[in-house]
Amino acid sequence: MLLELGLQLGQRKAFSTLIDDAILQGQAPLMVLILALLLAASVISSICGSAHEYLLSGLCAVIPAEARDRLFHHLQGMPLGQLRSAGHGDLVSRIVNDAGGLESALWSIGFVATSFFGVAIALAMLLSTDWRLALLGLALLLPTIPIGPRLLTPLAERASYASREAHGQLSTQLWENLANQVVIRVFGMGAFVRSRFARANAEISRFTRSYNLYSYFSNRVPWIAVELIEVIVLAAGCWMLVHGHITTGALVSFYLLFAALATHAYSLASSFSRLVGVSASMRRIQALQDQPVENRLQQSPAGVRHLCGPRRAPRIRFEAVSFRYPRRLIEGRLAVPRPGETEATRSSPPDPILAITLEIADGQLTAFVGASGSGKSTAVQLLLGLQQPSSGRVLVDGEDLRSLPLEEYWSSTSAVFQDSLLFHASIAENIRAAYPDASDAQVEHAARSAGLAPWIESLPERYNTQVSADTCSGGQRQRIAIARALVRDPVLLVLDEPGSALDASTGRAVIETLLQVMAQRTTVLVTHQLSDATRADRIVVFEHGRVAEVGRHDELLARNGVYRALWTEQEQRLQTAGTQPGVSRD
Repeated sequence: MLLELGLQLGQRKAFSTLIDDAILQGQAPLMVLILALLLAASVISSICGSAHEYLLSGLCAVIPAEARDRLFHHLQGMPLGQLRSAGHGDLVSRIVNDAGGLESALWSIGFVATSFFGVAIALAMLLSTDWRLALLGLALLLPTIPIGPRLLTPLAERASYASREAHGQLSTQLWENLANQVVIRVFGMGAFVRSRFARANAEISRFTRSYNLYSYFSNRVPWIAVELIEVIVLAAGCWMLVHGHITTGALVSFYLLFAALATHAYSLASSFSRLVGVSASMRRIQALQDQPVENRLQQSPAGVRHLCGPRRAPRIRFEAVSFRYPRRLIEGRLAVPRPGETEATRSSPPDPILAITLEIADGQLTAFVGASGSGKSTAVQLLLGLQQPSSGRVLVDGEDLRSLPLEEYWSSTSAVFQDSLLFHASIAENIRAAYPDASDAQVEHAARSAGLAPWIESLPERYNTQVSADTCSGGQRQRIAIARALVRDPVLLVLDEPGSALDASTGRAVIETLLQVMAQRTTVLVTHQLSDATRADRIVVFEHGRVAEVGRHDELLARNGVYRALWTEQEQRLQTAGTQPGVSRD
């Protein structure tokens, strides 16, 4: 870049010698020599400029990609609660759009560097040509060029940031709209979502209009100033030429250099104003990058996917574990005070939503049952390391789970949840996603264990068949999720309502499949269907965040306690459903 600038401005400087010493003096050999040098300078300058653009274009492609990679990696380590409370569309917008905005930032920084050094080199040559005209030009340029950017850039920056935020909110709305099309159509919410979209879209239009207006005039004002100053300096040079204070060649050379100086000065000012639009993206990227992450995820060894070698089913113990959500802060903002709540009570720790001491035997099936909101799912999240206890410890074979690298712990753990995730990929890729190093034989064995083999064999492309959430039934999706869990050959298997989203017969079939593969694994089954819990080695009954009872099915029925009440209530519901016309007990 420096070589290109030096040669370009040197060509303008050479006009002084070309006109005064060669043309006006009739020195043809000197004229030919200077023209040859100008031609050589043009060729070399073009080569340097091409190399400069080639290198800069590489940077503009690589750095945004690296930023997206870092942001995505950072996102994987953020706490689950924080991800759930954030707008997913806005997060996607930050990674895709804002990180992509770095490309224009890098181009602008390239222009800033070129303009800065162009001003410096041109100024040095101007001073050597005629210091009086150079000082006059500087005296006019320095106070006028920054006027537009200084006054309008802060306004443009605020409008740009507001526009980026509005884009993020619109992305969130689009995400929600696509994910909830069935609800939107069934409830006739078309008018509501259209008006909501129109408001968000109008916000973007308003902020973008303001940004474009401020940005345009912040560029236009310096350009008007440059054009006026060039005329003033040229007029002063002509007066000096008439009075014999400067030669013709020097005036021509000076004007060309000053025009280059003014152009670079304008480009410098306008490049800073262009950076304003990118600064909003940078702030949003930085805000995401500043979000805290789970240290144990960041500290896990790179590439840990699966632990090989002999492994044994773990013994789990919840030792005086309690868990509570923060009361004061929600997404970094102060929570709304409850009626009658004083500052003293608001500052005090909230009551725990879970407080238990519990042991899960190794190699056995333990069922968690209880009414909704009783603490079952919270206990599972603590067991999986997705949340950390507010007090107490979760011990895995005597080791505190907080001291274990999560990725190593998860490599020997699998889970099947109520909502099964399918990627838009082949069946084999969906199963292998949990264990990328799994062989074809291992994938097929997991599929057979999950009861998928008959269905897959009936497909033309078998394991290479492309699937997604919309192309499979609920039972097929759940069985693929089971196969994905089994391909890891886990020693700890967590089943969180695996059949609740399915019809009764399919749900029973899924549970039967799971019961066949639980041997030699520590298994935790969370279920509302007490009939599924009857085959568990131990049943843990949760009530109001506490463990109310523990025992086998027959033992708990004999106690006539919480479990007996839940069982009786569920049996009565089933009997009532079975007596209705057209409704089976199942």
